[in-house]
Amino acid sequence: MKDDLHEATVAVLAEVGWDGLTLERVADKAGRSRVTLWRNGVTRESLLDGLLKRLAEDYRDAMLPVLTAGGDPAERLRKTMNALCDVVDAHTDVLTLSDEMFHRAAATADLPMKFLDPFIAVLRDARAAGRLLGKGTDLDRADILFNAVAWTYLHLRARHAWAPAKARTHLLPMLIEGTIR
Repeated sequence: MKDDLHEATVAVLAEVGWDGLTLERVADKAGRSRVTLWRNGVTRESLLDGLLKRLAEDYRDAMLPVLTAGGDPAERLRKTMNALCDVVDAHTDVLTLSDEMFHRAAATADLPMKFLDPFIAVLRDARAAGRLLGKGTDLDRADILFNAVAWTYLHLRARHAWAPAKARTHLLPMLIEGTIR
C-alpha cells in the first residue's frame, strides 16, 4: 500500500472506525477519487490487508534486534516488551479494531519469525540460566506475556489515555519481576 493510502486509511479509522471506513473517505483523505481507487483494485479489505502487512513488518523490524541480542534475560525481556509497546503505539488505530489484528497480521505477512519467537527466546535463555520463575511451557508463557503486554498496554493508552512512559513504568516491571529473577 502506498504511504498516502496508508496514512489516509489510518486517519479515517481514527475518525470513524472500521464500520465507517469507505473508499470514498479514504480517497478524499488521500486527495484522490474513489473511482481511481476502485479502478486500481483498492477495496476496504485490501486497505486492511495493507495495514496488517505494515503491522507485521514493523513488528519484525522492532523485534529482530532484540531477538538476536545477548545479555541479561531480564534486560532482554524488558527490551522485547518495550519493542512490542512501540509497535502498539505505531498501530493503535488498527489494533483497537479487534483483538484478532496480530493474528491476522501474522497470517497476512511472510515473516522469518513467528510473533512469539522473541519472547520464547528470552524465556528459553532465562530457563537455561536458572532464572525463570514459575512453571509452564515457554510457548504458553510467551503467549501470556505477549498478550499481557500488548492488550493491557493498548487498553491503558487507547482507553485510559495514559502516556507511554506511565503505562510502561507501571506495567512492564510487574511482568518482568513475575517472570525472571
